[in-house]
Amino acid sequence: MVKHIPNLLSIFRIIDLVIVIIFLENSMSIYAAIFFSLGILSDVLDGYIARRNNAVTTYGKIMDPLADKILVIGVLIAMINIMSVPYWAVIIIVAREFAVTGLRIVAADENIIIPANRWGKLKTTSQFAAIVILMLGYRDMGLALLYLAVLLTLISGYVYFYDYFKAVK
Repeated sequence: MVKHIPNLLSIFRIIDLVIVIIFLENSMSIYAAIFFSLGILSDVLDGYIARRNNAVTTYGKIMDPLADKILVIGVLIAMINIMSVPYWAVIIIVAREFAVTGLRIVAADENIIIPANRWGKLKTTSQFAAIVILMLGYRDMGLALLYLAVLLTLISGYVYFYDYFKAVK
């Protein structure tokens, strides 16, 4: 049973996207922030449970990062219309996610592992913080964090590509 909990938490994040958007569309941003935060906590929890109980599965290795991307990208796209988040910032974030995911697929095909690094973790944390702060109504602070997230998104993308090309030399 424990082996399935991390995978269920990943599925929760995908369902959570719908809940968050419903709250956002109905001007209930505090609830959107709470459910988005629950989604983020479920990510932390599923990784902890999977590693602690030796319950890492192939399904989980794929679904965990995919569920994270679905939640964050879905919310950011919704926020363009609902909260007037700058579309160009969302495009940069989405493009980087596709590019790095594609790079990881190519690298895996060449038996090269590109692990998460501190830049990617900083990028993710800044995106989470920007989204929650925007949902809570602190627009100026939220946009500042979003712009920081865009910068970290570009840096982390560069680092992943740099590491890949260094590994194939």
